[in-house]
Amino acid sequence: MRIKSKNGIPFLILFIIHTFLIGLAFYKNKKKKNTFTFLGSIMGFAYLLEFFVLNLFKGYKYKPNVLKNKSLDNIFGAFLSQSIFVPFTAVYLTITKAGWGTKFLGGIYFTLVELIFLRLGVYKHNWWRTVYTFILIPIYFVLSDWWYYGFTKKNVIVRHISFFLIIMVTETNLFLILAILRKFRFGWGRFHAWTEHFIITPLYSISFSIFTYFTFKNQNDGWVKLKVLLFDACLYQIFVKTKVLKTKIKLINYLLIKGVMVMVYAMYRKWVLGEIEVNQSD
Repeated sequence: MRIKSKNGIPFLILFIIHTFLIGLAFYKNKKKKNTFTFLGSIMGFAYLLEFFVLNLFKGYKYKPNVLKNKSLDNIFGAFLSQSIFVPFTAVYLTITKAGWGTKFLGGIYFTLVELIFLRLGVYKHNWWRTVYTFILIPIYFVLSDWWYYGFTKKNVIVRHISFFLIIMVTETNLFLILAILRKFRFGWGRFHAWTEHFIITPLYSISFSIFTYFTFKNQNDGWVKLKVLLFDACLYQIFVKTKVLKTKIKLINYLLIKGVMVMVYAMYRKWVLGEIEVNQSD
């Protein structure tokens, strides 16, 4: 993370702390693939909440001052929070089998972090209130425990939803990277505002992830991969032609990027759904 002002220092400190926590979680759990896919699905719940609270209804605003554009900087701060700070902590607490008391302390910890961020001016409330954080964080930690239990016990519903969520998270992160690099922007009319982009992009990611999930649900062969890639290419062309999407990426390069992503999703399927298929066949 490149620090351009003092605003970025608190985010960097938390980044270091929570990266250390997730490192410990992976170290303590021998099943690394389970930890990775579990982390992706837990991020997915955070992303869905953030889409409504931040993207749609502007509940708060982040000010890390890492990126020049304020809208991108705000989303980057949200990315750090919902992809790293909160999910990394949730996974660590679940993997280490932390009790209710520790989860309650975790809620206090994030509440204090929020109050400090407000005081430092690196985070601002609109209609959001700190008490919501204090209530929701422990609930999120409990959800994490419950989800991991279902995942490790190979619960079919949990596994299938996890497969969808980890695809959605990966798609969302990819488009965030492309947005930060100024290669991709969704919007309406001649000028595509970043606020429009970050409303359309999650909807696209969710829709594409649903299609990818159902396409990969029962099979994982070359034809399935090709269908997902062709569907994505068609959407790309439609959005470009209708000027809903402004991009600096040529179609062939986009296909190369998404071809790699399709292979990644095929790997996710093997990790998440492969085990329950083996059990069902026994």
